[in-house]
Amino acid sequence: MDAILDQLSSLASRDFVRLANWQFYAFLLIVIRIGGLMTAGPLFSQSSIPVNVRAIIALGLGFIITPVVLQTSSQNLVAYDANHDGLVSLDEVPVQLQGRVQHLAESRHLDPERGIPLAAFRSQVAVPAQLSGLLGDVLGEFSLGFLLGLGVTILMSGLQLAGQIIDRQIGLEFGSIINPDLQGGSSITGQMFFLLGGASLLLLEPINGHLLMLQAMVETFDAMPVGEAVLFQGTHELLTGLIHKSLLLAVQVAAPVMVAMSLVSVAMGFLGHSVPQINQLVVGFPIRSLAGVLILSLSLSGVGRVLVDAVPEVITTLQVALTSWQ
Repeated sequence: MDAILDQLSSLASRDFVRLANWQFYAFLLIVIRIGGLMTAGPLFSQSSIPVNVRAIIALGLGFIITPVVLQTSSQNLVAYDANHDGLVSLDEVPVQLQGRVQHLAESRHLDPERGIPLAAFRSQVAVPAQLSGLLGDVLGEFSLGFLLGLGVTILMSGLQLAGQIIDRQIGLEFGSIINPDLQGGSSITGQMFFLLGGASLLLLEPINGHLLMLQAMVETFDAMPVGEAVLFQGTHELLTGLIHKSLLLAVQVAAPVMVAMSLVSVAMGFLGHSVPQINQLVVGFPIRSLAGVLILSLSLSGVGRVLVDAVPEVITTLQVALTSWQ
């Protein structure tokens, strides 16, 4: 009898250790994915937040998110099964999950229109036996979170570019300062726009921008479960599109001042041609500065609105692209 009890206890201990290792490995990968967002995402990656504080935040979010991710992923998929037939089809899931449905259908030679069994969506995470497997999982998880945060940061950098364009037009470019968040030089107006963009993210409605990024991060675990994060082939196309959106944002913000400065330049040209006695350098510089500051103050309220309209669209685009499995 004692031998049987010893065998049972050893089996129970072995199963407990195996389960504990699996839970800890899943927690580690979740923290790494969040850490990628903390490394590149706006607000989270600011130099004013110490690295150890960001690490504590990532660990705390990992403790909160891990049981939710491991327990509710299957429940979310059951909720998507509208006809309750045990299959999840392509038209039943949101757009961020369609890539995973197509991936599972291709790997199992099934028709995504008919549906995929719910059991196929279970996470296949396992503790790797070799160091190469661990490094691959860590790189995939970190890259997914890093790209999600980097995309929003690239968009916000358009505000700094708009400030540099405006300062070049109104003559304030010589007053460059250091932006500690981007570790580089910045113009006065560019730094003001960057801080205004951060405040707009914190006040984003109906949910704050930092919470919106965390929500998108949590939703990626349904499309790419723990341990299955991979980089898709169109990463460079995604980054190119984000840079295009950032440049477009910069032009939209700087357009009123650029148009006003063009009109001032034309007016000063006619004035100089009509009255040659006027010194263009002495008169033109303060007029351009005053007109630029006036137009900038009138259009300042629209800067936050442009960013607020662009951020949710960019986060949705990033979420869909990063979970496309292509």
